[in-house]
Amino acid sequence: MPDTADTGSPVLPAERYRRGRRFTPSCGVRGPAAVLLTVLLVGIAVAWLGHEPSPLPTATGTEASTPSWRMLAMFAGVLPLLSLHSPMPELEACATNRFHRGRAVRLTGLWLVSMVLFLSACAVEVEGRILEAMAVALPGWTGLGLISGRLLGWRQSWALPALVLCALTYWGGGGVNDTHFWWDFTVQPARAHPIGLAVSLVLLTLGLGAYALTPWRLRTLPKGRKAQRS
Repeated sequence: MPDTADTGSPVLPAERYRRGRRFTPSCGVRGPAAVLLTVLLVGIAVAWLGHEPSPLPTATGTEASTPSWRMLAMFAGVLPLLSLHSPMPELEACATNRFHRGRAVRLTGLWLVSMVLFLSACAVEVEGRILEAMAVALPGWTGLGLISGRLLGWRQSWALPALVLCALTYWGGGGVNDTHFWWDFTVQPARAHPIGLAVSLVLLTLGLGAYALTPWRLRTLPKGRKAQRS
């Protein structure tokens, strides 16, 4: 039986989408206010427990540990992307360019405010070198989250960043000399390791490209090419 409003008339899909977008929670952190609050709590956790080591295995078989702030920074970089989850993704995929531009602007603003809030909370206790390393890593984590969200759905935006973090901690160095490979963008300041910033920005660029490839745009690309050839 189709949904009906209080008047007994059927509820249109657009109305169901509006109600779900307004009231239905998702992942616990979908709305902007919930995202900002969670990011703030993550920043406080970094300031409080960020220096606590987390023992992890490595490919060399040596004992190693990674600081907790490294994993928490990944979480902060992905959190704003959870706001993209929708109860009716098929309807959003068919939306106009105006809708997608507005959503991109809203996501950009939310991401910028979230990162400033996160780093400001961390700066209370975290030393400058570590703060710089987290600032370098955040764009890369967000880029990986955008790729993961486009492939697996926005609710799973964390999946690819978590997989990359596991790979970086397993193969990316650490060990007794606390060394890291050149492709590790997650743990070194830009001034000491500028290539890490470059890797992080490349990942963000790839993520933005994946975000722009909406299902609607992918369907129209072959048609546009055929029209140009004819």
